[in-house]
Amino acid sequence: MGIRDTLQKATQNVRSRVEHVLTREKGMEPLAVRHEILSQIESRILSDENGKVFPYAKIVVYLQPQTKYQRSAIEDAFLQKNTLKSDVVQLLNNANARFPDELETLIEFRENLGQDQSELSPRPPFEMDFFKFNAPRTQDIPETRLVILKGVAEQAEYQMKKDRIRIGRSREILDREGRMVRKNDIVFLDKEEEINRSVGRTHARIWFNHDTGEYCILDEASRYGTRILRGGSVIEVPSDNLDGICLWPGDEIYFGQACIRFELLP
Repeated sequence: MGIRDTLQKATQNVRSRVEHVLTREKGMEPLAVRHEILSQIESRILSDENGKVFPYAKIVVYLQPQTKYQRSAIEDAFLQKNTLKSDVVQLLNNANARFPDELETLIEFRENLGQDQSELSPRPPFEMDFFKFNAPRTQDIPETRLVILKGVAEQAEYQMKKDRIRIGRSREILDREGRMVRKNDIVFLDKEEEINRSVGRTHARIWFNHDTGEYCILDEASRYGTRILRGGSVIEVPSDNLDGICLWPGDEIYFGQACIRFELLP
């Protein structure tokens, strides 16, 4: 069975479980999302002197439903009997690619179902992170200082040594059923001031790229966008490029109208 056959089989396996939900809500087709996830995993297969290899020990898929019906549909499509993990293993086996025995495939929900409707904006249906088995430990991650320049946050500055820093308005983000779907690390207060209101509840994230040794930033489809002011030039941070934009010490990062300065500590 080839890779295309694997993708086709994965589609057939979930079709019957989601059709009844999809008749109620359009806009995030689980079958198409599943196909694209497997295609992205396939694109990460490399070649070396011993043949093909998939060098990652952990895959995290962040699913981003916009409504409760989409959440129901993708729960049926992705969480039943660990079918995504089975499809990934079959895909790699069919490609004759070596992969770690400890391969993990995790699914997380990143929802904005608790946001005001005025804040909702188109966002990709999913995002993915790939982690190598031999990634550096936390103590090897450079410490950052993030200084609030505009807007009112819980702290005037943050010092962190984390490989993932989430930025948004309010500390905990809940969906409409009261379930927590995200915790922000840099927290702008949920105030009526114009600057703070321009910060989305799930606005952006900064992460440490272990492969390049740099911090990067990605806008999470926020309404007012994310920009970097560097040496007098403005750099737009896209929400559709999962590689993000690499940060330089001294960068001023704008989340809507709010602003922080990014620094690395010695």
